[in-house]
Amino acid sequence: MSILKRIRRPMSLQQAPYLPLIVSLAWAFLASAMLLESDVYRYAAIALLVFCWIAHRDDFKRIGGDWLAWLCLLWALYAFLRFVWGMAVHGEKGASEWLYVFPLLIPWLGACLYATRDRLFAAVTFLMVAGFIGLLLTLDVSALVHGERFSPLYHHNPIHAAVGCGLLFISSVYWLAFAAETAILKTIGGKVLAATAIATAVLCLVGIFGAKSKGVWLAFSLVFCFMSITAVVHYGRRHMLVPGAIALLLCGVGAFVALDNVKHYAGPTIAAALHLSEQAVSEEEIEKAMENTVSKADTPESMRERLMLWTNALDIFLESPIIGSGNLWLAKWREAKYADVNYTLIHNGYLEILVRHGLFGMAMLLVFVGTAFYRIRQAWKRGIIPSSLMLYLFSMSLFFFITMASNSNNRLAIGESFFLLAGAAVFAISIMLRADARSSAPTITA
Repeated sequence: MSILKRIRRPMSLQQAPYLPLIVSLAWAFLASAMLLESDVYRYAAIALLVFCWIAHRDDFKRIGGDWLAWLCLLWALYAFLRFVWGMAVHGEKGASEWLYVFPLLIPWLGACLYATRDRLFAAVTFLMVAGFIGLLLTLDVSALVHGERFSPLYHHNPIHAAVGCGLLFISSVYWLAFAAETAILKTIGGKVLAATAIATAVLCLVGIFGAKSKGVWLAFSLVFCFMSITAVVHYGRRHMLVPGAIALLLCGVGAFVALDNVKHYAGPTIAAALHLSEQAVSEEEIEKAMENTVSKADTPESMRERLMLWTNALDIFLESPIIGSGNLWLAKWREAKYADVNYTLIHNGYLEILVRHGLFGMAMLLVFVGTAFYRIRQAWKRGIIPSSLMLYLFSMSLFFFITMASNSNNRLAIGESFFLLAGAAVFAISIMLRADARSSAPTITA
């Protein structure tokens, strides 16, 4: 009986010495999809929600007045009812439709993140060290030397692995940036971890190159430029001179060594994409241009399959552009132009949304992203979060949203984990903003 009383009574991390470690590991497991393609992140999310309901129940009340939280809950209800309607009325369950109910969890996870925000740096540290070990164990030196494709980390295919490496690279870089903003690097342990972060980032670059994903190469190139520019803007040219010069030198050497291999893997796709672009801006309709590119003998097979998938998806979207087809999109897929293509994974995250929920679903995403950008920026301006956290969230999001254009990451474990964590961060920061308005703002600390 006394145990039940203790469970019902709110408790803090300080009351149990082992809890801080467990909470840090739980957040690391929630982000583990960038290393290991599994369902572990789901169990971690459930465990965190249960723990915070027991230990930090009052913090759940902090999201009650947030219109964005209500929007997430209403959207989740809408997606759930539409899914049930498709099952009950049409007997069609679609594929991965329940993912669109996940926004139900995001505000509550945001309250959890706010309540345990002092454990996040440790969680990223655990993730980074685990990533370093995983990269060392999965690095195929023979394939790398011979310019062949290999899959780093523990994913189902090299494309997913490349996305994971990109997210881990960004995490390692901004771990270093946050550590530099604090006193962490002054200790011996901090210096060891900093060396690990640098080594992890370098191994991630090797993994991205070895995975041979053209879409990830493009996304990473753009995001690396974004990270470089924002680093100079926020940290100043004087502070970034040495690390910037080293990074440019390493990138230059890497680009020179890998140039022929990149041309071999990406050249045909670039040529086919340029041909498609030329046709699209000519008198031909885009559908006709895509059809011609599919029929061309020299179109790379991966691009041909993607164009077939995208043609099917666009046709289904145009049948119901406002609210999409719900569960019925899969039934329509079986009657589509390229119904014999081997996949129903569309390999474009935005088309995944459009075929199911149309422009209404896309508008929901845009509203959330736009509001998130505004709130994160406001929190940084008020000094509630450091530059490293703001740039981390922006860089991670930019990378992920670019890769969504060539892969259905939002239907993968890595995408579900990303949306849960990124969305939770937005709500945690929102709570801090409201506290700041009452002149009692908490901040993100190590």
